[in-house]
Amino acid sequence: MSLPESRHLFPSTPGRRGVALVCLGILAGLALRYAGRDVTTSDTFSFLLPWYEHARANGWQSLGRPAANYNYTPFYGYLLLAASLFDGLARPWYLVKAISLFFEAGCAVMAWRIVLVATSDRRAALTALIAVWLAPTMLFNGSLWGQADAIWTFFALVCVDGFCRGRWRWGLLAFGCAVAVKAQAVFLGPLILALVLRGAIAWRWLPLIAVPYLVFALPAWLLGRPLQAILGTYLEQSRTFHRLSMNAANPWIFVPPDAYAVGVAGGLALALVAGLAFAFILGRSRAAPTPADIVQAAALAFLLMPFVLPKMHDRYFFAAEITLIVLACIRPHLAPLALAAQASGVAAYLVFHFDQPRLLAIAALSNGVVLACLILSTVDSWVLQRPDRYRLRTLAWLAACPWLILAAMQAL
Repeated sequence: MSLPESRHLFPSTPGRRGVALVCLGILAGLALRYAGRDVTTSDTFSFLLPWYEHARANGWQSLGRPAANYNYTPFYGYLLLAASLFDGLARPWYLVKAISLFFEAGCAVMAWRIVLVATSDRRAALTALIAVWLAPTMLFNGSLWGQADAIWTFFALVCVDGFCRGRWRWGLLAFGCAVAVKAQAVFLGPLILALVLRGAIAWRWLPLIAVPYLVFALPAWLLGRPLQAILGTYLEQSRTFHRLSMNAANPWIFVPPDAYAVGVAGGLALALVAGLAFAFILGRSRAAPTPADIVQAAALAFLLMPFVLPKMHDRYFFAAEITLIVLACIRPHLAPLALAAQASGVAAYLVFHFDQPRLLAIAALSNGVVLACLILSTVDSWVLQRPDRYRLRTLAWLAACPWLILAAMQAL
């Protein structure tokens, strides 16, 4: 016996009370973001504000001659230039955060669309919209830190939405947009390879992924930025830090720093094997995946890759944390995984502020449990086509165990 999907758990049409709750949730999210508007980090003064000031002072020429320490692709430079057009209407730091705010709202809307196509349940879709909008890691990443992870995650969710609707080429273009914003978008690569192996995506369509990067690069190149610098942005980023973990909640926090060279080589090999195994197992499954299956596979890819890769930052689980919320609204028995992922994400952000390595270790352990449960659930739904939701629901609650251990340690 199995639990019903979310479309059987909620009424299909939200009433006035539901609409009022949605409006209240939106206002609450805006209020929380307003409350965190003055929070800054070291990146604020070393990178983000200098980049903004450079864009404001130089206008279009800043695209061809970016700031000396600018190490992003041209797309973020366009957004900074757009934000600088409103200079004087708000403080520069608020305008930088407004960039993230716009795409945070976009992520919430895409969560609504994905849940709606997967369940045909309007109330579940509205729940996803508000849950993503109010997600603690969403608030930390954008409204507090002013980071840009919501930008590439938005395009990644557009990609997932396209795949759920069978619009494969549109999904590839959206994936290309995500890659053109941040290299972390390649975390979704194993799912795309799995869909290629299944025959849903034709090999000849894959060059579409490169189109957005080239289109976004064109204005900056025409304005004088060297093509080599544009195309080599991600290679240059990979040389920025020389640590196996930048406060990322994954096993690399337990590896000694002097094993950096071996760890990087071994980690890349492990990620390659994990990604290929993911693609081969899901790509060779018999039955066609449902939209819910695609969302679950996307959540697994977003969690698996930063968990096994070295040199990850605390923010790199952001897409997994958001996609797990979407998945929880489609398959409520997996909600404990979304809650545990949020707890781990917040813990990683707090470690940056308070330097609590024990907290990061518990977060890494929790992410490992979430990953294991998600792998079992994905194999059940994709490969075996018989998800035993009662068993998986019980396993999902294991993700809370590391946090119970932490609570007990603090009490003692």
